[in-house]
Amino acid sequence: MAEALKTKRTLDLQYPRNPKGNNLRFYEAMREQFKTGDLLFFSGEHWLSRLIRWRSKSAWSHVGLVIRIEEIDRVFLLESILETGVRMVPLSFVMKNYGGDYEPYKGRVAWARHFIMANDLVRQKGIKEFCLDNLTKQYDRDEYFRILWRSLTGRKKLFEDDKFTCAEYIYEAYKYAGLKLPREKGVFISPGAFWRQDGVELKAILI
Repeated sequence: MAEALKTKRTLDLQYPRNPKGNNLRFYEAMREQFKTGDLLFFSGEHWLSRLIRWRSKSAWSHVGLVIRIEEIDRVFLLESILETGVRMVPLSFVMKNYGGDYEPYKGRVAWARHFIMANDLVRQKGIKEFCLDNLTKQYDRDEYFRILWRSLTGRKKLFEDDKFTCAEYIYEAYKYAGLKLPREKGVFISPGAFWRQDGVELKAILI
């Protein structure tokens, strides 16, 4: 299990933010160590981010997936985000151009690894297949309003559709590769639930 980080405040106290130039240099030094299936956890400031952190009792509000394409020596981030849906960008963009404004991600970012996925080339191939097959799949914006509704009313009904929130995308990718990640107590799928499971290890805080 990765280190317990129940709030963004705890994260910020335990891991003070480094200057952005240092973050990019650290990434470049560690680049060769990223593996397909690695997870990136994000802690943002959007109101939906704060809602997800509160609802899941976690510092994390967003999650993405690392894909390494060895043939061309490239490392990518796959994630499902508002407005865009599922996208694929160079992993370095997290440190220098995440929002298309030549600035790093404005929140905090952690790099973690699931020990089963780390050395299983068959599962890693499955991750790549799923991620590339689902590029541009629509983001499930409505699900976050359902989370808000469930949080306020206490109702626990699950909604299923063919769109992805960030965590649903990772959940389905891992499931396709034969590894099931946990839901958030059966209510919804959150980055915090992935972070808390025994198989996930914190590698480094990137931002």
